[in-house]
Amino acid sequence: MPLYEITKGELAPFKRLQGGAELYESQIEDLLWGNPDEFLGEPLFRVARQPTVSGGGKPDIVALDEAGRVVVIEVKRHVDRGQLAQCLEYAGWARGASLDELAGMYHAGPSNFFSEWQTFTDSLTPTVIKRSPRLVLVAHDFHGRTEQALQFLMDNHLPVRLVRVSIYEDAQSRRFVDVEGEFEPAFPTSSEEVTPVYSVDGQRVRLGDLLEAGFLQAGDALTWDRPRLGQSYTATLKENGAIELSNGESYASPSKAATVAAGLQSYDGWLAWKVERLDGALLKTVRQQFVEQAKAKE
Repeated sequence: MPLYEITKGELAPFKRLQGGAELYESQIEDLLWGNPDEFLGEPLFRVARQPTVSGGGKPDIVALDEAGRVVVIEVKRHVDRGQLAQCLEYAGWARGASLDELAGMYHAGPSNFFSEWQTFTDSLTPTVIKRSPRLVLVAHDFHGRTEQALQFLMDNHLPVRLVRVSIYEDAQSRRFVDVEGEFEPAFPTSSEEVTPVYSVDGQRVRLGDLLEAGFLQAGDALTWDRPRLGQSYTATLKENGAIELSNGESYASPSKAATVAAGLQSYDGWLAWKVERLDGALLKTVRQQFVEQAKAKE
C-alpha cells in the first residue's frame, strides 16, 4: 500500500526503500535489538546478538520472554526455504539451551546474567527455561512457498511469528519504519505456556489507544518504586503517547522508558509504571481494563 504525506491538500509520496543486507540485516536488527517492545509488542530479556551456538550457526538475536522461553529472532531482507531451514535449526538448538549456556553468551557479561534475569522476572531465584522456544522472522518479504510453509506451522499452533518491516524515506531523507506484525502470534496450547497478548481487533494496544479512549490523560504523572533497592523514578505521559522521564528524554515504549530510567538491560515497563491519578494503578492494569471493555462491546 502506498504511503503519502498530506502537504497543503496534496499527497506527497514516500519512497519505499528496497535496500540490501546492510539496511535490513543491520539497521533493522539494530532497531529491533534496542526496541523489542515497539517491534514485537512485548518486553524481552535480550541475551545476545549473533552468538555462536552449539552445533554451529549464529542466530541474529537470542532473547528470553517473561515465561522463560527462548526467543530466536532472525532478520532477513527475504526469507526463502533455505533460510527457513536454518531458522528451524536454531529453534532446535533453543529447545535444548540451558540457563548456563545463555549466561555464557550474555551481552552484558556472564557474571551479570542471573541477577539481571531475576530482576526482569521479578523473582528471588532464576526462572528456569521452558522447552518450547519461539521463532520470530522479521523480513521485508517472504517467498511464496516459504510463506505458505510458515503459515502451515502457525496453523498447527507452532510458536512461529512473521513480522514484515518496510522502511520509507521522505523528500527530506527522514526515514520511517512500518511494522506489519499486528496479529497475535501462535503459541503452544498449554495454558501454562501462553503469554498474554493485549490486542483489540488484532491490533496491539498502545499508550496512544488508552489516551484516545480516556483511560489515560496527557500529563498523567507516572511513578515506579523499587523499595528493595530504595529507588524510585518519575515520568510524565505526553499527548503523543510517549513517556517523558525526569531528564526530559521521551520514549514511545513503557519498557524502554523503564530500562533507561533504571539503567537496566531489560524490563517490562507495563509492570513498572503506576498512574498516580488512578490511585497507583499499573499501566498493565489500565491496559487490561481497556481490553476487557472492548471485548464486552463485541
